[in-house]
Amino acid sequence: MCCFFVVIRTVSARCDHLITSDEIPACPIVDKQAAKETKDLYSRLKSLMEKGILFGHQDDLAYGHDWYRIKDKSDVKDICGDYPALMGWELGHIELGSDFNLDSVYFSDMKQYVKEAHKRGSFNSFSWHGDNIVTGNTAWDCKQDFVVKNVLPGGKNHNKYLQWLNRLGSFFSDLKDEKGVAIPVIFRMYHEHTGNWFWWCREQCTPEEYKQLWIMTVEYLRDKKQVHNLLYAYSPSEVDDEAGFLERYPGDQYVDIVGFDSYAPGKEPEQIEHYKKRMDLNLNIVTGYARKAGKIPVVGETGMESVAVRTYFTEILYPIISKYKIASVLLWRNAWEPGIKAHHYYVPFPGHPACDDFREFINKPDILMGRDISK
Repeated sequence: MCCFFVVIRTVSARCDHLITSDEIPACPIVDKQAAKETKDLYSRLKSLMEKGILFGHQDDLAYGHDWYRIKDKSDVKDICGDYPALMGWELGHIELGSDFNLDSVYFSDMKQYVKEAHKRGSFNSFSWHGDNIVTGNTAWDCKQDFVVKNVLPGGKNHNKYLQWLNRLGSFFSDLKDEKGVAIPVIFRMYHEHTGNWFWWCREQCTPEEYKQLWIMTVEYLRDKKQVHNLLYAYSPSEVDDEAGFLERYPGDQYVDIVGFDSYAPGKEPEQIEHYKKRMDLNLNIVTGYARKAGKIPVVGETGMESVAVRTYFTEILYPIISKYKIASVLLWRNAWEPGIKAHHYYVPFPGHPACDDFREFINKPDILMGRDISK
């Protein structure tokens, strides 16, 4: 059983590989009318890169490996004594007007979790696995190559898609602190588009159609819905070079944060080596482009399912990410669904053999938790 303890840490300077926050040009963010708090979010992310890497976990406050909807609970906090510095959230089914998302998190609860995290000084990031608007199936229904075209102007479902964006925009606009001030958040939409498993991926639409989808969504939320508390994050899955990274890139004027998603495909030595090489290559690409374009680099998602290697955090993940100055790294969720996804988790929980390794990783001076960035 993993025990609880807190280690007092000092923060040391991080290595200067590829990029420093000072090298990020002072370019304007996507939203020229952004709230002051949104601009401050960008500045804070940039400045904290000098201190370390924000550790993030998907749905950390909403549920864990064997629990659901317990106030103030967190698998990460149970092991390390502190909450993550970055909270990831999922908006799938907000477009349907549902009370809860595709992972059974009530949107009313999510708003409260965001408020609590923000009050502590932590950051909040959102993904959106919106349903296939044509078939009515999930985002993973990707057998068609016309869904994106269908929601663009002139498409059969364009007006319906705008209704979806109205619901999305209303949710973002309703994220407010105790004083009624809008809480700034990161919107990491249409991610992993260089894969082939969502209706917006590379085999499902042309590069131009993807760009149009991105731009239309940004402009509708920003200009029509007047949502001014968002930073926009671009996060493909693994690519081979910068050309692949930019093939569907909508343009610097529509992106604030650049990253990528990459997961360990298994625990065998050759699978681990493949993961290391792909992570290193994509970090090189992302940080290199961030330096040139004035963007903040991140790892959008990563992890090893079930933490199948007990030293994953200190011997696999940390040696790679610590070479680069990136703003954050987000580990995926610890599924709570009993009997359905018992092995679908990405951080250890009390009793897991990787607890000690995870705690050692979290206590690295350049891995930042909530206590390291509290306001």
